Amino acid sequence: MKFVAAEYDETGRGVEAELTVWDRLKRCFTADDIGVCYYRFPIVDQQNNDLDREADFVVLHRKYGLVVIECKGYKIDHIRSIEGAKWTLSGISQDTAAPYSQARDHGFRLRSPMMRERSLVDERGNCDIVMTPIVALPNVTRAEWKRRGFDTLPSTPRVILQDDLSKVALRDVFESLPGDDVLTRSQYEDARAVLGGGQAISGERGPVLADRDTKAGLYETVEKGLKRFDDRQEEIGVQIPDGPQQIRGIAGSGKTALLARKAAAMHVKHPNWKIAVTFNTRSLYQTIRDSIRNFYADFGGKEPDWDRLEVLHGWGGKREHGMYYKIAQDAGVSPHHVGSAQDAFGDGSPGELLESCCQQLVDDAPIQERYDAILIDEAQDMEPSFYKMCYEALKPPKRLIWAYDEAQNLTSLSAPSPKRIFGTNHAGEPAVDLSGSYTGGIQKSQIMRKSYRTPRSVLLLAHGFGMGLTSDRGAVQAITTQEGWEDIGYEVLEGDFRRTGEPVSIRRPQVHSPHPLSDDPEAKPFVGFDTFERKEDELNAVADAIAVDVKEHGLEPEHVLAIPLGSITDIRSIGQRLTDLLAERSVDGNLVWDGNKSVFAEQGAVTISGINRAKGNEAASVYLLNLEYLENPYWHDNRVSPRNEAFVGLTRTRAWCQLTGTGSGNGIFRELNQLITAVTDEDPVLTFPAPNPTNLENEIGNDETIATSFDQF
Repeated sequence: MKFVAAEYDETGRGVEAELTVWDRLKRCFTADDIGVCYYRFPIVDQQNNDLDREADFVVLHRKYGLVVIECKGYKIDHIRSIEGAKWTLSGISQDTAAPYSQARDHGFRLRSPMMRERSLVDERGNCDIVMTPIVALPNVTRAEWKRRGFDTLPSTPRVILQDDLSKVALRDVFESLPGDDVLTRSQYEDARAVLGGGQAISGERGPVLADRDTKAGLYETVEKGLKRFDDRQEEIGVQIPDGPQQIRGIAGSGKTALLARKAAAMHVKHPNWKIAVTFNTRSLYQTIRDSIRNFYADFGGKEPDWDRLEVLHGWGGKREHGMYYKIAQDAGVSPHHVGSAQDAFGDGSPGELLESCCQQLVDDAPIQERYDAILIDEAQDMEPSFYKMCYEALKPPKRLIWAYDEAQNLTSLSAPSPKRIFGTNHAGEPAVDLSGSYTGGIQKSQIMRKSYRTPRSVLLLAHGFGMGLTSDRGAVQAITTQEGWEDIGYEVLEGDFRRTGEPVSIRRPQVHSPHPLSDDPEAKPFVGFDTFERKEDELNAVADAIAVDVKEHGLEPEHVLAIPLGSITDIRSIGQRLTDLLAERSVDGNLVWDGNKSVFAEQGAVTISGINRAKGNEAASVYLLNLEYLENPYWHDNRVSPRNEAFVGLTRTRAWCQLTGTGSGNGIFRELNQLITAVTDEDPVLTFPAPNPTNLENEIGNDETIATSFDQF
């Protein structure tokens, strides 16, 4: 049995009674029970005018179905009468209550989306999930309840009384519940996926495609599979920590969806809170807003109050205010735009300029405590001053929640530690301590250990190529210990990393990359590589392949993404030429740099993007072009950045990735061909010389990082 406390507060009315029941529920169920129990599950009860925004306890169990428990700390003298659903009270702040109706309405609300799952309804359209509402009264004995005659009422509610809170007695209560149809394992998993929020990721399910020989038919399996949260995702996505929290993971581990669900849960339970979700890639606006809206609806709400729940780009501008822009305005400072920032701080990348702007605010401005919670996505792309600015803009207890993927930064695969970001106190201890957990068990630091989105062969290629493990010139960046590889889910089959230069072999078990199509031979191969003599030949071949994806395999055009590598001039030239070639094949192309910067994919058009805009986005079928760019003499003294760009491009795919290049490639192409041969084996193994840390441009996992940069694939 899995137990998840969505929020934990030891103060407030009735909390002592709730904690008593929570403790007894944990004792009642065992590890052998197939189920989940939530404490303070967020939900908007629209039948009660949105007044109650959480269910005290929600149990989903294979044998007992869905059980919703409303807990009250009443003593028997507090209950004057029970007439139907109405309880008349005395001696406390409330005059009336309807706890059984609350539990029942919460249950109907939770069960409603389950009725959209085919496996959970019978032929007549009735839901197979039995729902039982219960009122828990841990301060009332059975003798007191009977003495008042409440047990003989015509509509007496099902109750858990003080006498029922022993391990055996409480289990007897569950055994006495109505319904005797045990859910199949598949039914339970489907019901839990809906309850855990997975339904909101991919939305309503469309019709089943008959032809599974097409990519469209196979991709439907991917979309259905990726809608599910695993136990860890489900737990993190609903919890509200009582202070700072970091979430570590990798591409495809669901961090953006988790932050969206967490933001929605906060907004449901605390509608008066001021919450902000911020990020680095402007084209994520639509994705994050849609995810939050879907999760908010999943909790029972309609449209979020976007004035209270803000979705903000890290910088922002006059048309779409961002995190820095808002905090600067609150501090009475005129926010910088790119031009004024260059005047003030000199030339630099947008990230460097934003860092200078934020540092200026932290150093000089009276930052106002405006927000109750700030959630940072793509935190690996934010500099320390951005974290500090957000931290200062929070009211106590400083709920700064950041999710980062060290392997997606385009300049470095390492993210700074909290100590490096926030510094230390007078005693030399970290100013923001992320060790351990908050009261109630909510972890201050969470790790996402599985990647679902990208197939294992593509991930292995991304690792090997992104690090340059088999490069003729030696590794560019690498994990240099057996423990480091094992920490991120690999098995070291042969070799000793201490013997630099000698071969080592690693394998990633499929359990750490459970892609929905991993066992489907019709879907393979997931990755391929082609070379051409002329650029025009390469672009024509890619245009032909995309046209086949769309016209013959039935993929929606917006599910296809082409990423040319290179300089800005190269990207735009290749992108325009590819768009023209697609038009000749009656396929529309969407050059993202020509459109709204806050929108990435457009319905009915193949997306063509540079790597910076593609980062954070994804597609069913990805084409990574112009691979010879990685051997450009410009990168002679910096092989890290181009390898990282290739790594990010590879991990944008949800299923298939095709790499292409022109010319000889000067060793890059030979390296790619060897790697692809290795990773597309039935049980792929990577073999490479044990890297010498002193020869690396970036040793992954040094003391200044939180963890190894390829963590959690």
